Amino acid sequence: MNELKYLYFLAGLDGLGSVRIKRLIEKFGTAEKVFSASAKEIAEIENISDKSAYSIVSSFGGIRKFNGTFDSVLSKAEELGVKIIPITSEEYPELLKRIYDPPVMLYTRGNYDKEKLVNCIGIVGTRKPTDYGKRMSEMFAEELSSIGISVISGFARGIDTAAHKAVLRNKNSEAITAAVFGCGVDMIYPPENKKLYEEMIEKGLLISEYELSAFPDSVNFPKRNRIISGLSYGTIVIESDVDGGALITARTALDQSREVFAVPGYVTSKLSKGTNSLIKNGHAKLVENLDDVLVEISAKLQNVNVELNIISSQQMELEIELQGNEKLVYETFLKQSEPIHIDLISELSGLNISDSLVTLLNLEFKGCIEQLPGKRFKAKQFVKVS
Repeated sequence: MNELKYLYFLAGLDGLGSVRIKRLIEKFGTAEKVFSASAKEIAEIENISDKSAYSIVSSFGGIRKFNGTFDSVLSKAEELGVKIIPITSEEYPELLKRIYDPPVMLYTRGNYDKEKLVNCIGIVGTRKPTDYGKRMSEMFAEELSSIGISVISGFARGIDTAAHKAVLRNKNSEAITAAVFGCGVDMIYPPENKKLYEEMIEKGLLISEYELSAFPDSVNFPKRNRIISGLSYGTIVIESDVDGGALITARTALDQSREVFAVPGYVTSKLSKGTNSLIKNGHAKLVENLDDVLVEISAKLQNVNVELNIISSQQMELEIELQGNEKLVYETFLKQSEPIHIDLISELSGLNISDSLVTLLNLEFKGCIEQLPGKRFKAKQFVKVS
């Protein structure tokens, strides 16, 4: 409990933020040990100036007076059945911990089980969907949960709500649905989702980085989108205009090297402009069914039995012979779970950028790899190299 107290105190310091707190913990081991550090040691951390370091250290004296405040927070959390999970806890979701700026604390309400957050896909979209969009959200949510993949969304009106409800009413579900809030988990927003909120507490999970009773401020929602994508192997975008909030989630997923999927829509529909643009610009994979999603993430899933139609139609792996630079680049750098940037491939292989690009182009022509946005590359599944 001491660790949570010290972390909570750090989170309340002006100008520190989740990235700097993460770096402090990486350097000193725990939040509590940060309080034994000198200003000089703290100033060694990237983006913390000498002045900021001295300000941080000088604030440590307030930890004793903070005890009463912290006890009130714990008391309220216990009363509401809210669990507070610090980033230093073994219960903190592993996928979320890997992003650049993970929340230093998670407030959860409902059925928290870290194992249920191992295999997740996000579903996001417009607050005013068409019947088609709503059906697509329900279809993907139901089919994902039926094979043990949890569905993450944002509890907003429209696509989000349809996804949550589809999982909750799925009698064959082997997973949960989790809603990431842009306010405290004790706040019902939007208010018309009161019944859904109660069902989520009973059968699902509510998550927020914001303290209890935090108001649903509009600036909170774009920030919370990184948690939706951060908890997920990939995010499915269903109906969004070019300036829709769902596209913010798509961008955060790309920044986190996670998959982005988009359901195509009518070219004349405003609600399809965002999703169609993602597909057109190569920022998202067009998906029509569950197999289109699973073929990209199946190798990452843990303890999930996946049978893909694409596998049964191929029956065998595609065997390709590689030699020289092609074999070096493919086997050494690309056969890993996360996409890898061209600069890193060049650095590790010893090839210059020009030779690396030629090698990667040849691998792409041979069907061994695929290029992702941002000059990132990853190996295709079902390819056996000899």
